Amino acid sequence: MIENSFSAVEVLEMAKNIEKRGYDFYTKQVEKTNDKDLKKLFLKLAEDENDHYKRFDEFLDEVKSETRSESKYVYDLEVSAYLKAIVEFEIFSEEETIAVKNTEEALRIAVSAEKDSIMFYEGLLKYNQGESADFIEELIAEERQHFLDLVQYRKKRMNK
Repeated sequence: MIENSFSAVEVLEMAKNIEKRGYDFYTKQVEKTNDKDLKKLFLKLAEDENDHYKRFDEFLDEVKSETRSESKYVYDLEVSAYLKAIVEFEIFSEEETIAVKNTEEALRIAVSAEKDSIMFYEGLLKYNQGESADFIEELIAEERQHFLDLVQYRKKRMNK
């Protein structure tokens, strides 16, 4: 196996991990804020991340049953390196989550993480067709909406 290549199973595990960290981040931020609009937004985002995690888990089960022992690998070194770099950057890193000192910092981390998630999922599209591509495109659209919701909230907050 080439050093920077990943199987479909590994990529889906990475995606699940991103969604779990997103869920954890948003639920922690719900507890930290007194702003009811922001609390509502973070709750919705946490629910969406949890839903994405479950969908990736189901998709992973399908991939495992279809491929059995045969693993498809992402052999394009540039794309593999790109995916690895995004995951290593640790979208919604635990260190950042713990270190959040205020609402503005939480929003900055959330916006950045949503943007990085979109980049990660767009990288996956190259190796997926049919239903899996539809699933990933739908997920990208949802992540883009998260990004837009967060940016809109930040603008509204800055204009107060």
